[in-house]
Amino acid sequence: MAVLIAYRSYVIPMTHDEASTWLNYRHINVWSCISNAACWGTANNHWLNTLLLQWSASLFGDVAWALRLPNVLAGIGYIFCSALISARYIKSHCLQFAGFLLLCGHVYLLDFFSLARGYGLMASGVIWAIYTMLRYLENYDWRWLVFSLLAISFAILGNFTALLPWSAMVLGWFIWMLANKKINLLIRHGLLWFFNACTLFFLLHFPIKTLSGSGEFEWGSHSVWETAKDLMISLIYGNRFLGENTSVYLLAFLALTFLSICIVAILNKKYEYRSSIIFISFLLILNVLVIILQQKLTASLAPIGRKSIYFIPFIFTLICLGLALIRNVHAARIVGVLLSIVLVYNIVRTIPIKSCREWYYDAYYPELLSTLLPAGSKSDSIRLSTTWIFNPALTFYQKTVPLPIGGLPYQRPLVIDTTMQYYYVEPQDTVGMTGKGFLQDKKIGPFYLLKNVRVTK
Repeated sequence: MAVLIAYRSYVIPMTHDEASTWLNYRHINVWSCISNAACWGTANNHWLNTLLLQWSASLFGDVAWALRLPNVLAGIGYIFCSALISARYIKSHCLQFAGFLLLCGHVYLLDFFSLARGYGLMASGVIWAIYTMLRYLENYDWRWLVFSLLAISFAILGNFTALLPWSAMVLGWFIWMLANKKINLLIRHGLLWFFNACTLFFLLHFPIKTLSGSGEFEWGSHSVWETAKDLMISLIYGNRFLGENTSVYLLAFLALTFLSICIVAILNKKYEYRSSIIFISFLLILNVLVIILQQKLTASLAPIGRKSIYFIPFIFTLICLGLALIRNVHAARIVGVLLSIVLVYNIVRTIPIKSCREWYYDAYYPELLSTLLPAGSKSDSIRLSTTWIFNPALTFYQKTVPLPIGGLPYQRPLVIDTTMQYYYVEPQDTVGMTGKGFLQDKKIGPFYLLKNVRVTK
């Protein structure tokens, strides 16, 4: 799994958002971002990702794999934590492997460990926060709570969306301590939460206020229901194999699975990690309630798409722990083997090695560039224009390779410039090109490379 993540980070072409981060924030002083509004022109500045990206590029150069290296390492950390959870809470080897795949065998999640975005850092921080919180609740050792707070803080600095699971975790911890009558620990260990909250407030108050004021948090869904349905489709990488209601069927299946696990755990009082299942179930519910509460109090939108991947560790940690409730040796082997086969097959069948789902349109640059500049080409200047979605990544290649490509104005909407030699555009933007002297040179994936026959020999 780690090799797959690393290899994809090397072969996937630069994507729009990664390139935008590089173009806008590669050389800013990240430490000034606590109070510098120039750092927060867009929410594209995932604070910790930007800092680590800068360090990695300073060491290895401004190449895609170097910019992505921090998230690759975060992905390896996620995989390692998945192995720890499976090994600790499941006794059957067959079920351990199935549990491991349940936690980290999601192609949509794996995408973000191969890209220079903060979502991979966030997911890694969240799963470590979950694991260390479960360890803390076993004997209330304050050191595990410190580790959990550090992990969730890492997730938040990777992407501010992780403030939602942080809120769910602090609320879940508080209620759990009250329910178990740990009043003394509630006060003493509560100071750790208080210090953590003060630190996060100091670091994040200005950035969040600035971004909110400019409308940068307006991307999202209007309900948790839409968030849940969208996450289901992302988990199966957009393959609606059960028709238009695929997401609803998957949600119903997960709800039935969660209910079954909780009922069995509650009834099975001799199970060693019974309280862990109950606590994770509680956290999953609280995550949903926190989103609803946030919407009511701030009129903000619920997370959707890549913002919602922090749910994946919560959902599948619960299912992973639920596998341990299968105590019959033969049943454990059968379930473990069958589930592992299904999960491995889904990864192999689904995963695109040289592209990612979220920025699918950036997958064709190698073919585009080899067409414009074939091997042995002596051209020292090609004037190219594109639609806005291609501009950041092509500008990145232009500046870092470097490529002898001029032009590349950022246009939204597109304006036809007859001095350009080529246009690389989406199908809808080919309208009107013929009358301006542009004819199709090549179709690259679903997009078109148009040549200006009046200026290109």
